[in-house]
Amino acid sequence: MNHLAMTAKAFLLDSPTATSSELNEHLQGMALSFLTEQVQDYWHGLEVDHLGDAAADLKTLAQGELNADQQAHIVKALEVLKAAQARVNEGHGSELLAVLSSMTSSNGNATEILRDDQGDRPTESMQDRHKENALCWGELSSTYQAEHAVNLKPASQRDIASAHKTLSRFVKEINWKTHTRAEVSAVRDAMRASGLADSTVNKLLAKLCAVMNWASQNGYVPHDYTKGLKVKGVESKRRAFSAVELDKVVETIADEREISKRLFGTIAIVTGARAGELTQLTKADVVNEAGHLCIDINANNGKTLKTKASARVVPLINGAYGLDLTEFTEHVEALPADDSLVFGMSRDVGSKWFNESVLPKALPDRTGDLVLHSLRHTMATMLKQSECAESVAQDVLGHSAQSITFGRYGKAKAVDQMADGLSRALLGVRLI
Repeated sequence: MNHLAMTAKAFLLDSPTATSSELNEHLQGMALSFLTEQVQDYWHGLEVDHLGDAAADLKTLAQGELNADQQAHIVKALEVLKAAQARVNEGHGSELLAVLSSMTSSNGNATEILRDDQGDRPTESMQDRHKENALCWGELSSTYQAEHAVNLKPASQRDIASAHKTLSRFVKEINWKTHTRAEVSAVRDAMRASGLADSTVNKLLAKLCAVMNWASQNGYVPHDYTKGLKVKGVESKRRAFSAVELDKVVETIADEREISKRLFGTIAIVTGARAGELTQLTKADVVNEAGHLCIDINANNGKTLKTKASARVVPLINGAYGLDLTEFTEHVEALPADDSLVFGMSRDVGSKWFNESVLPKALPDRTGDLVLHSLRHTMATMLKQSECAESVAQDVLGHSAQSITFGRYGKAKAVDQMADGLSRALLGVRLI
């Protein structure tokens, strides 16, 4: 809930005249959320490289024309992001507690703020129980999640729970049995006013709409006024690397001494796979199909995928952007067991290495629209420029169920098609 969209950058840009007290209050809210919520609620399904991206954005912003309070806000915001990352990596919140304790406000010290936030006021459900015939968000959300849990993977359940928890901050006073269009519209406006990015607001509205559509169809509410409220014109801030930028990234990765990191970076480039998909790969997931060495991205043995369509087999193209399949094969064969991780690191570590080590060296003047995930945009661009069939490109990137392609053409032919498309994209064309 309070990831990139709730960083100090968004708050500063949206509130350029904010007072020192308001800036401090915003940071306290961020730190409290990172400290008190279950770790999985924040970090599962969230590309952890967003934190590195957020930190880079803040450092860039600090070079602009800001007053002393705003510069202090950026410094403290970077401390909050670093402390939040430490909670994920090390399993405790000591750094967040230290940062929170260093903040003071007119409402008292950090311990008092934390106590007030968690237990010294009635909850939404306690308040609404005193309202005759009221249906509060907490009750509606819990019923929805309980009914859908049987058909959802744990990761999806956590993502929904996290989104619903965020929504609860903005819908506390609404009785959903009698809700109005104006009330729901006000929820959207409140989310935008709080500093959430429009893309995040739209995602939360989609979750709200799903609940209310279900509630209306199943008789929990008499009507649904949540449709058609998304903010229009929202575009992704991510972009593909240019040819020059990508060449510099490739050169920097080639200088990496650790073979696992070097191979991780190179295969991220030549497959467009997500960081989490690559860092979950095991020795057993490196396979041969139709004469091609491939990586098998799957949900076996507890691994998680973003969607069902994310499961796919992607051929590796020897020589593409420095990929040496002999080196890669020897590295994989040296792993002790079939369940050994190919790259030996978590998604967090892999993303942090790329965003905080590779990118600053390769592109010291880069902007915040380039991160590890930008390599997926780059692969999509290269496939399009090489005139690769859209269906094959979707198979490579995991945007459609590969079982359809395999069923239509047979696995061997489908892998051949992907290998041909990737070869032309990676070896035959250059980005503009």
